[in-house]
Amino acid sequence: MDAPSFIAAAPGERIVTRSPREALAEEFRRRGPGRVIAFTGRRSAELCGGIGLLEEAAERAGCELIRFSRIEPEPVVATVETMCALIREKKPCAVVALGGGSVMDAAKAACLAAQSGWPLAEHFGVNRYSDCHPEARLDRVICIPTTSGTGSEATPYSNIVDPAQKVKKLIAERFIVPELALLVPELTHSMPPAVTRATGCDALAHAIEGFLNVGADGNHPAANEWALESIRLITEHLPRAIAAGDDAAARRAMSFAATLGGMVIRFKSTGLPHLASFSWFGRLEHGIAVAMLLPACWRYYLGNPAVVARTMQLSPLFPGNTPEEVIASFRHFLDSVGVPAALRDCPGITQELLEETARSGAQNKMKLENAPRPVPVAESERILSAILQQTREGDPQ
Repeated sequence: MDAPSFIAAAPGERIVTRSPREALAEEFRRRGPGRVIAFTGRRSAELCGGIGLLEEAAERAGCELIRFSRIEPEPVVATVETMCALIREKKPCAVVALGGGSVMDAAKAACLAAQSGWPLAEHFGVNRYSDCHPEARLDRVICIPTTSGTGSEATPYSNIVDPAQKVKKLIAERFIVPELALLVPELTHSMPPAVTRATGCDALAHAIEGFLNVGADGNHPAANEWALESIRLITEHLPRAIAAGDDAAARRAMSFAATLGGMVIRFKSTGLPHLASFSWFGRLEHGIAVAMLLPACWRYYLGNPAVVARTMQLSPLFPGNTPEEVIASFRHFLDSVGVPAALRDCPGITQELLEETARSGAQNKMKLENAPRPVPVAESERILSAILQQTREGDPQ
């Protein structure tokens, strides 16, 4: 892990390239002296070797390392509030998130709430704090992803579960885009095949959903290029990463692809697959859910002629002479990496859940209106129900 790695920040933030230990130690010295709080999963930091990286970097910088490792796979409000209290108590010079999307999301939310002084609940929504305090200067989390999926290391998003309401809530806040993200592909080698598959599919969905979001093309001139490169890397390397976890080239490509996907959705948000699967936590892996939902949502989007043209730009990656054939090729790729063909094959996804999902979609008016083919709120239950039922039955062979 001392070989040079790619250290990427989201566009507009700092970008550095050097060995991970050197870069981390330098960052701690720049922010220090003092304590460093490391937020991690319960076991992943040891399995991947990342905790040793943090310990050595903190020692080099003369910083005390404090670790919190009680973050669930789907972080809940109470856990984030505990993390927030720890930050306020210890007053660290740096906060590091070492883990997958759940760890990074929880750390981003906790770091924001610890500095804002607001209750965590008041941050749910879009730019709630930065709209009130546009000139604020907040410290941001240093992210070190150990999976290749969410791209949380490059996004303004944090998803937190509210058990009382049985729903996953979103913070979208420009002040939580990490200032520095350190990609160390070696840390992803310990992911088992199932996790590699689910996280890789999440990254693929981010890139495709962002690419199809034709209404947001003006938000960043390079976003579509990032999306295409992310899709290319994933289609070439995800099967290899699943088959052989120690394939260094495949793991490196997937690390880059996931971060590119995160950069894409920072500027071109996800669409109906993410809306529909938002309340399915604990029932089906998020990446698998959004990938399975994408074909039916994509077919709905084809009602927008601009999406038809955009779809054909993907034909070199998903071969086809028509948009339907491109979508079918995408589904064939999912088949090739072991993604279930139909929601009826997923035990946690019941007919009752699908009906509730269709009914509740109207609550996310922004997601409906910003879809590549907008969904009228009054028709959302009917349209979402058709998409969900199509995904339940699977694509016709």
